[in-house]
Amino acid sequence: MHSYIDLYFTPEGLSPLEVAERIRSASGLSFVLGPHDLVFEWSTVDEFHDLMTKVHTALRDTGVNYRVETVPEEPAFIAPVPWPPPLVRGPATHPGF
Repeated sequence: MHSYIDLYFTPEGLSPLEVAERIRSASGLSFVLGPHDLVFEWSTVDEFHDLMTKVHTALRDTGVNYRVETVPEEPAFIAPVPWPPPLVRGPATHPGF
């Protein structure tokens, strides 16, 4: 199963960057590109419960509301792209060369 989490921020709460770091630290999830903010795959109720507990705890006292949508296996599912993408380590080059 796939579960999608959509986050709703308010100006009175923490910044989206701080929230992203809290979620990444607590659950290992990263924001993804696409119509949803977070996505994770699970196969047992215990896996789902464990991850949702971590996400809920990370969002406590942040001013962020969230919505969870779970769907069965999707035949056209494409693995999400983490955001921000990992930095490429290497020599700095000018894009014009």
